[in-house]
Amino acid sequence: MTKPYHEMTPAERLADRIAKNREIDQRVSDRKPPADSRKKTDPVPQRSKSARNVLEKFQEIKKAQGIDAASEFVLSRRK
Repeated sequence: MTKPYHEMTPAERLADRIAKNREIDQRVSDRKPPADSRKKTDPVPQRSKSARNVLEKFQEIKKAQGIDAASEFVLSRRK
């Protein structure tokens, strides 16, 4: 817009903000991701097998016995 912001009507301000947001979105979508992020096939880092097993066990206990029992399981593993 050519008007200063304080002279715009609320509708003009909204339209200006939407246009600016679209410009920002376009710039972000046109930008290439960093080279090292393109190498990864899985966005979530791979956990070790033991960590996956503990997480699965935690989820099973949580589902069967509740969050308190699952929390006790985690605390008992830390000792």
